Amino acid sequence: MSVKNIFLWYLRGESTTAQRARRITKILLLLALFLILFNIVPIDEVIRAILSADPFYLLIGLALSFASTALTAVEMEPLTRNQGIRHNIWQILEINLAVKFYSQFTPTTLVGSGLRWYRLAQPGGKAAESLAALAFFRSLETFLTLTTGLAFWMLAGQVKSLGADLFWIVVIVLGIILSWIVVTRKSIPLYEWFKAHGGQFLERPLWRPLTRRMEKFLLAVSAYAHMPALDLLLAVFAGVASVMCGILSGTVLAQAVGIDIGFLEMGWIQAVVLFTTQLPFAVAGGLGIREVTLVALLATYGVGAELSLAFSFLLFVRGVIISLTGGITEGIQALRAARPKEAEPAPGNVKES
Repeated sequence: MSVKNIFLWYLRGESTTAQRARRITKILLLLALFLILFNIVPIDEVIRAILSADPFYLLIGLALSFASTALTAVEMEPLTRNQGIRHNIWQILEINLAVKFYSQFTPTTLVGSGLRWYRLAQPGGKAAESLAALAFFRSLETFLTLTTGLAFWMLAGQVKSLGADLFWIVVIVLGIILSWIVVTRKSIPLYEWFKAHGGQFLERPLWRPLTRRMEKFLLAVSAYAHMPALDLLLAVFAGVASVMCGILSGTVLAQAVGIDIGFLEMGWIQAVVLFTTQLPFAVAGGLGIREVTLVALLATYGVGAELSLAFSFLLFVRGVIISLTGGITEGIQALRAARPKEAEPAPGNVKES
C-alpha cells in the first residue's frame, strides 16, 4: 500500500481499525500538548490561579453559559417548526443538552450529531426535514461565529469608551441580522449570476471542492428563503444573543482569574478558539488545542501562560457542568420510560356506583 493510500485510509477509512487509529492519534496528540504546556508552565502556578478564582464571577459566567445554551433552543424552534416538526423550546433544549453530554463524553461527535438528528425527527420520522433544519442551523451558527469574530477583531483596540462599545455592538448585531436575511433570500440568484458572468473558474479542479461546499451551504440557507420574516428574525436574533452571552460568559470567567480583557477582544478570541476546537483531530471538545490557542492569543495582550491555562480550565469545567446537565435530563427521561404504566381496568371490571 502506497503512502498516499495509507494517508487516505487514515483520514477517511470507516473500518474499526481506521477509527481506532484516529482515536489513538488524538489521545497521543492531547498528551503531547499537555506535556509541552506543563513543561513550560509550572502546574502549581496554574492550580494556584484556579484556586484564587472569584466564585461570584464563576457563578455569573456559568449562568451566562446556560443562558447561551437555552437561546440556541429558541433559535432552533422556528427552524424545526417551519419544517413541520413540532417540538417546543423546552424539548429542543433537552435534546441540545443531551447532545452536549454525549459529545463531551464519547470519543466521536458523530454520536451527538446522530442523536440530535434522530430526536428532532421524532415523532413522525421526519428525517429529511430534521436534516434540513440542522443544516440551516449549522450554517447560521458558522455564519454568526465568523461574522462576530471578524467584526470584533476589526473593532478591538479601536473603541475605548463604554458608549462606543455599546454603539458598535448594536451596529454589529443589526448588521449580522440584515446580512443573514440578505444571504437567505438572495444568495442563490447572486451565485448563479456570478457563475454566468465570469465565474467559470469555479469549475476548475483546483476550486471544485470549495465550490461544492459553497453550493451545499447556499442550498441549506435557501431552503428557508420563504420562511416568514418574523420566524427568521427570531432565529437570527436568538442566535446572535446566544453568541453574545457566550462571549460575555468567557469575559466574566477571564475576570475571575484576574485576566483583564474586554468584551470585544474576547469576541474574536472566542471565535478563533471555537474554530480551532472543531478541527478533525480535536478530542473532548478541543481539550489541549483550546489551551494552546488561548496561551498564544492571550499572550498578545500580555497575559501569562499560567493565567491562560487557568482560564482554559474554567472553560473546560463550564462545558463539563453543562454537559452533565444533559446527562441528568437523559437519566430522568430513562427513569420515566422505565417506570411501569398503571394498567387500565378492563371494561367488565369497572364497578358501577
